[in-house]
Amino acid sequence: MEKHPYDCLIHYKLMHQELIKGPVVSLSLVSFYADKDKLPYYLYRITLGNIQIGKISLRLGVDEYIMIEGHIGYDIDKAYQGHHYAYYALELIKTLARAHGYQKVLITMNPQNQSSIKTVLKAHGKLISPSYPVSPSHIYYVLGYTHVHVYEITL
Repeated sequence: MEKHPYDCLIHYKLMHQELIKGPVVSLSLVSFYADKDKLPYYLYRITLGNIQIGKISLRLGVDEYIMIEGHIGYDIDKAYQGHHYAYYALELIKTLARAHGYQKVLITMNPQNQSSIKTVLKAHGKLISPSYPVSPSHIYYVLGYTHVHVYEITL
């Protein structure tokens, strides 16, 4: 059976990834979630020194929602937006994705989110679907997102 182009090789937690240090921000592991009904994923705090400024996650694998949710999701607290911290965190989480055997990852976003679009483009993301439909049964739809942008980043 051929590997899905957006799947990884290792679907379980790698050891010794509790802290990923970077030159600007660091990622501190909150938890690794392995629920049988969802893709396993890492959740990290994004920290600037000792201050938590946001969070970032990496989902492992492929399911029917990956084109809506993406492999990587991030959020920077409002007080810290505008300083490229999301980009630096994205660069760090890409190293973890590579360690899991990803060659490409997907990032999705609200088409109105210009800051995230700039972040993903800076990280060499390529728009592969400008208007991917969100299923009415998905929580994003309930939150008002009927379509998402889907970007691909080659690692």
